[in-house]
Amino acid sequence: MSSIKTVHNNLADKIHCVICGKSGGILICNGCQLTFCSKHVVKHRQELTYQLEDIMQDHDLLREDIEQSSNGYFHLRKIDKWEKESIKKIQLAAETARVDLKEIIDKSKRRLTRISHDIVVDLNSSWKTDDFSENDLLRWKKKLNDLRLEIKSLYSIQFIEDQQYPIYPITITNNTFQNHLNINKQLKLNSQEYFFKATNPASIENDGLIVKHIGSDSHYAHILGKMLYSQGRHTIQFRIIQSAVPYTIFFGCISSEIIQSSINYKSSFAVGWFGYNEIYQHGIWNNNLNIHGYDSNEIQTDDILHLTFDCDQKQIELFHKRMNKTYKLPVNINKAPLPWQLLVVLVQKDDCVKILPKE
Repeated sequence: MSSIKTVHNNLADKIHCVICGKSGGILICNGCQLTFCSKHVVKHRQELTYQLEDIMQDHDLLREDIEQSSNGYFHLRKIDKWEKESIKKIQLAAETARVDLKEIIDKSKRRLTRISHDIVVDLNSSWKTDDFSENDLLRWKKKLNDLRLEIKSLYSIQFIEDQQYPIYPITITNNTFQNHLNINKQLKLNSQEYFFKATNPASIENDGLIVKHIGSDSHYAHILGKMLYSQGRHTIQFRIIQSAVPYTIFFGCISSEIIQSSINYKSSFAVGWFGYNEIYQHGIWNNNLNIHGYDSNEIQTDDILHLTFDCDQKQIELFHKRMNKTYKLPVNINKAPLPWQLLVVLVQKDDCVKILPKE
């Protein structure tokens, strides 16, 4: 009540207390413009005091909320998690590059050693028998020059930065202030899965969207997807471009923690569906259709399959679109730790699989 004034005597008989109805000693509150007797004006003032205390208490609670929100501990934990997962992806890419480099160097070394040995044998034989001419000398010089060029070519290995490698940027945004902070603008966001590594005899084509078996029958080719899956639910769509009869293609997941040089669908790190009604779970084989319900003989050329990685539920799913059937397999993350990668295995010559764009 900002001010209280006494009502003139000539108006007292016309104005009454809003609480008790008395007309004597009436006071008017300039704040709410209500009239009170001397008794109830004190009560009215006390109520105003209580309301002020409630406002002060609300203010104190808001100050606590401000302190908690400015702390940002929960959000900092999210950034820390993103950082660790990105480091893991970089380490995986580095390990893959090391394995590929070692493979290239070892193959080149074996080839160069074999060529060098053949030249030595030829030279020694001609020397001992004293059986050589100018033409032989020219031929040996050419072989040595070719060998020298191959040795130099070994040092011309190129390191190509794959801009599609899925290390996601993290962006902080606030709808109130419309402020965006890009943690790393150099990283390219790409949520489209594609094939990026294959063992012989498989060929990756069409910018990683198609993989084809190019060897002889019953020669197993293991193919890895590029993406790493550690949380959420993710679906990859495939078209069977070509499939031998009976169907023998493996679709599943494998832990990215496995050493790249020992990828195998029979590994304890892998889970998925194969031909001949076979399922594999952490190295355990089962082809009993009556138990797991998976009938691989229903899958044929031009069929569309959806493979889903449900990291939160710790399972993978295979959906056969034409038959409208879904199969599920649980994944033990103690045996196949997250993050997972796509694993496809081709067995028969000309078998071919294509990754379809996201719907």
